[in-house]
Amino acid sequence: MDDIRTIEIKREILADNAHAADAFRSARKTEGTFMIDVMGSPGAGKTTLLLALIERLREKGLPQVGVIEADLESDVDALKIKEAGVASVELNTKGTCHVEMGMVEKAFAAFEGEAFDYLFLENIGNLVCPAEFDTGCHTRVMLLSVPEGYDKVYKYPPMFAVVDALVVTKSDYLPTNPDFDMPALQEAACALNPALEVFVVSARTGEGMEKLVHWVQASHERALA
Repeated sequence: MDDIRTIEIKREILADNAHAADAFRSARKTEGTFMIDVMGSPGAGKTTLLLALIERLREKGLPQVGVIEADLESDVDALKIKEAGVASVELNTKGTCHVEMGMVEKAFAAFEGEAFDYLFLENIGNLVCPAEFDTGCHTRVMLLSVPEGYDKVYKYPPMFAVVDALVVTKSDYLPTNPDFDMPALQEAACALNPALEVFVVSARTGEGMEKLVHWVQASHERALA
């Protein structure tokens, strides 16, 4: 009987993706482009937060900003970004639950050489698959909205473990959600990821946005130094 060989395809795919991500990240640094991967579940408020964040960044110096808007099928969020006057490329994954480097590279090429100070990737609404794939970004951010509940940290630990910042969104709902245990969330998240930065914000009211903007700008300076 012939020897049986087991090929760990997933490991090879992730390794190839990581090599491509490192090259992409290095190229963007050379160009002076700081890239942020924004992740979270559907309805966490990713697009709304991005628009609020971009508005505040522009108020501080009119940086050139671009957005790669990833969705399974629709262009709803990409249109919102474009309507706000922000350069945007729609990335439809056609049912794939994560974004890989090949997708990022094609989407970036669609900007046709346009230069950016900040480039955001709004990742697929998913708390599982995106955590595994390096997208060539300099910083990874996860959004968790108050209506989702604080217990997501126990259900989806890999996502909390790989991001640089946790942004608790829709904080204006906290008074109506007394079961949301913020101390428990922060304790569990920081146990998984001791270097994690935690921000509590509301794009609607502006609460916490200034601190988040300051962190984004400081991260930009560190990454491109």
